[in-house]
Amino acid sequence: MKEPVDHILRPQLPWRTGPGITECGYNAEKVPTLTRAAYFERLKDLGQQRCAMMTCMTCAQTASRWGAWSDDPRPAMQRELEWEGVRYGRTDRGERLRDELLAIAALIEAHPDEFDAHVAATEQRRAWLQKKSANEKAKLSIPRARRL
Repeated sequence: MKEPVDHILRPQLPWRTGPGITECGYNAEKVPTLTRAAYFERLKDLGQQRCAMMTCMTCAQTASRWGAWSDDPRPAMQRELEWEGVRYGRTDRGERLRDELLAIAALIEAHPDEFDAHVAATEQRRAWLQKKSANEKAKLSIPRARRL
């Protein structure tokens, strides 16, 4: 008899709560699960073949293809759009993302100053980090004798 395999928890959008789903689409409350970090640690420790005996391979392949919101929010949103079926005309997965996006738009409309301030602060931080990185690269390109 085949032993049940562990499934990998799919990263959720930051405003969502609850158990969520696995990378392969199962309800996370109904199957044995592990986090993405735990899976990648298992993969590192055991290797691909041994890890495949204990982990859902659909989950493993999907986890390696998609990143989390913290990596880059744009692909995370793309993934949710594709999951909900916008691209393929699916209607069996609900319209939760659509409802959330409408709520986000309403919140931004109600608090435009806070939204604009947050976007401006993020842009300023990115510009500062780019300038800092350029300065560090410039320091490294100066010969050691001139730096002293």
